This record gives sequence, structure tokens and C-alpha cells, in this order.
Amino acid sequence: MKSELKALLFAAFCGTGLIATAGTEGTVTADLLNVRLKPELKSVVVAKLPHGTKVDILGTVGDFYEISAPDRTPVYVSAVYLRDGKVLSPVKMRTAMDRHAAAYGLLPAGTKVKVLLETPLGWAKIEPPASLKVYTAKNYVKAAEPVKESEAAKPAEAEKPAAPEAAKAVAVDVRPLEKAPEAPAEVKAAPAGEKKAPAAPVEVKKAPEAVRAPVEAPKEAEKAAEPDQLDEQLKKLGVDLSKSTEITAAGYMVEIPNTTVEAVKYAVMKLDAKGQYVKSCFVCSSDAALLKSAVERNVKVTGRAYSVPTWKTPVVKVTALELTK
Repeated sequence: MKSELKALLFAAFCGTGLIATAGTEGTVTADLLNVRLKPELKSVVVAKLPHGTKVDILGTVGDFYEISAPDRTPVYVSAVYLRDGKVLSPVKMRTAMDRHAAAYGLLPAGTKVKVLLETPLGWAKIEPPASLKVYTAKNYVKAAEPVKESEAAKPAEAEKPAAPEAAKAVAVDVRPLEKAPEAPAEVKAAPAGEKKAPAAPVEVKKAPEAVRAPVEAPKEAEKAAEPDQLDEQLKKLGVDLSKSTEITAAGYMVEIPNTTVEAVKYAVMKLDAKGQYVKSCFVCSSDAALLKSAVERNVKVTGRAYSVPTWKTPVVKVTALELTK
């Protein structure tokens, strides 16, 4: 039954361009040259180039050349974040069709890409972006001319200490303030036979508590509520969080194998009239352990159902889960 459910789940997950920097032409001299993700011998090999292959050398980093990613470099992204050849929200470029595979980096939202292949698992193989850089050993590439050091190899400048003058500029002037001269009081002679009005008592004001007493340490501020990360992930899928419906769904909880979407790892399946399992809904929760504990068990879930563009099956953000028989 598990294999049938996985097969169903596989089927379920079916601007601005980047500017290239021209470099120096190089020629591969090895029989088969490894192209690596980083300028390190232990780094992941992302491609292999045969003898005579031309490469675009951008700079040197130690014993490696930094080159523009060759056309044969495999680059995969989640197809969920693509629409009409454009990236909807920042998405990681990976070296293989696995969300745990090494990543080249992020593709910014709005980037135009050329999709070479889409898989039933929800992955899209794209043409390497013009700005993507990879690395090869210098000893096995013949450069047409001397190559400068890459910007990636230059150490960052240390932060300079503030100049003494700057410190003086913010120094507090502690000289005592000059006392302003008191205005002379106007004295009028009381008319004859008229009693002198008693002098008004001088009101002595106490210093405010904040001045007389030491200031109390402020109480620990209440922590501001962190934004719901799950909501942020759903928004990246194109979900309109203002549009949802309350839903209760019952069925068999399964884990989606090799999903390309971090937020959606589980689904609830149900039996149709023919006795076959079909998707009821995808489910997600801020409490990932709750869903994981219910895998391969009959459940009833309650939550808010959201529509994802291009998906036929809704995603339910679970608020309650009950195990059933």
C-alpha cells in the first residue's frame, strides 16, 4: 500500500535576468576534469569536463580557477516557485533533486530562467544562470592569458577603530551652568490705613521620585511575537493567507517522499468509491512532531484550508489532530 501512496504523491507535485561577467578563455587539459561547488578538494563535484572543453575563467582562488558554470552543470529548483519561466520568490538552486543536496545559492525573486526539464517529483532542471560560479583545479586548465585574483579570494577589510576626534565630539560638557541673575522684585508701598496683605507662603515642591530615589531596573520586556514562519513559507508558494476556509478531513496520514517544499511534508489520503486511496489534502503545522507522530495512522485533522496556485489539492494548516481507528 505504501508504494501505491508514494506513486500518487509523486504525481501530485507535478524580471530580471542575471548578467554574465566575461573572463579569460581556458582549455581543459585533463582527460576528465572535476568541477566543484567550492574551491576546495573536499567540495562536492557538480560536473566533469572532458579534455579540450573551453571554460570562462573569472579569477583565481588559491589553487583553483573560478569559472562561469558550464552548460552541463546540473541546477535544480523546486518547480513550485516557478511560473512562466520566472521565479516567484527566492529559491535555492541545488546540485541534485533532493532538498538535502548541496546548494549553489539563492535565485532572487523575479529572475527569468530557462526550464530544461520538469519531473513528476516537483523538481525543475534549469539552465545554469549567467552569474553562477564554480571551481576547477588550475593545474588542469590552460588559460589564454594571465588571470587576476578573484574577488572571492580577497580578505575583507578589518573594521577601523573610531577616530579620537569622533569620541571628543560626543563628549558630554559637564561644566556647571551659569546662574541667571534674579529679576528685582517690584516693591509697592501700601496705601495709608490699608493693612499689608500677608505674604503668600512659599510652596516647597519635593523632587520627583525619579530624581530623589534611584531608578528601578526595568522589568523584562515581553517578547514580541515572532512572525509565523509557516505562514511565510506558505506565502512563498503564492498562498493568499486572507482567503481560507475551516475544514475537517479524515483519512490516512502519509509522509511525502522527497518533497521539494519544506513547509508541506505530509498528506491525508482517503478511500474513494472504488476502494483506492486518493489525496484528501496536504497538511502542514508549526508543530512538525505532531504530524510526524501520526504518519501511517488514521487521523482526523481540523484547520484552515488554503489554495496554492497550480495545485489541485488544498493545503491545510492543522490546528487540531485526532487519531482514529
